[in-house]
Amino acid sequence: MSKKTIVFMMLFAFVLGMTSANAATIKAVKVQGEIPTNADDPFWTRYGPTFHKHTVVDMDPQMITNPMWPAPATKWVNVRAVSNGKEIAVRLSWTDSTRNDIMVQSQQYKDQAAVMFPVKQSGEEPPFTMGGDGERVNIWQWKATWNKEGAGNNGNAGMQDMEDQYKYMAMGSGSYYMYEPSGKLSGKEPAHASGSKESGAKDGGASDISKRGTYVDFGMGKNEGVYNPGRATGNMLSDASMRVSPVEDLNAEGFSTLTTQAHQDVEGSGNWSNNRWSVVFKRSLTNSDANDTQFTGGKTPMAIAIWNGQNKERNGQKAVTQWNELQY
Repeated sequence: MSKKTIVFMMLFAFVLGMTSANAATIKAVKVQGEIPTNADDPFWTRYGPTFHKHTVVDMDPQMITNPMWPAPATKWVNVRAVSNGKEIAVRLSWTDSTRNDIMVQSQQYKDQAAVMFPVKQSGEEPPFTMGGDGERVNIWQWKATWNKEGAGNNGNAGMQDMEDQYKYMAMGSGSYYMYEPSGKLSGKEPAHASGSKESGAKDGGASDISKRGTYVDFGMGKNEGVYNPGRATGNMLSDASMRVSPVEDLNAEGFSTLTTQAHQDVEGSGNWSNNRWSVVFKRSLTNSDANDTQFTGGKTPMAIAIWNGQNKERNGQKAVTQWNELQY
């Protein structure tokens, strides 16, 4: 076999996620009782069961697909894990000198972190590049913005808006009001004898004003008044009341396939102090959701991704790892 062929095969294997040159083994500590999601709880620090039980995992640049990211800000992440026989939790901690948890202005980017597991726990590992066709992965993505907004507790009232960036922002009172749907849109218009659908008909449908709740807005309100189509159609990115925690439960089967799960199962929380983020992800070992990873075999591949908002990292522009092994 020629040297050129060997180099090509190594590169091919790397791209498919079949090699683990920098793979780490992370051993979950067996504990009893509740696992706190507060990343700064003494449970996770020097007085807890995970003290000196951490693993430092090197982060790599994302150089597999465009837009590639050769110089991510995060070079390593400290990983701890625990299991109490019912739940599993992973804590990530990494250095970050800036706290980027507001994203309402142009050119603002948020800090984020994610862990990823294969949904199918037997057979070949899927590509670590967010899985592949028919090789689904389960991604838990923590967002600093959701954390600041109190996801899982504050609902839409906690969402950041323009007034949070511009303290003395003021708009003239135009004495206007806007109708908004109360609840989710049905997506159905009433049928008439002629077979047509008349907008604004009074016998039902999303455009039936008599069926809508209304809010009066005399300017730029704090997430009230102005019509929000994302919220009206049940989009969790717009409707914070649908979030159970600052962690989004997702699936993917390759690049550009990231999809929010209909049922959110992951708890979590993050804290920024002393130029460091610490984030906890927690979920039951097993559940009835076919889109979720089921932790039953004692070990699983786990990949990690970190985004630094100050470095304008988003989407594929991030620090990543190949598959590591989480033993629980």
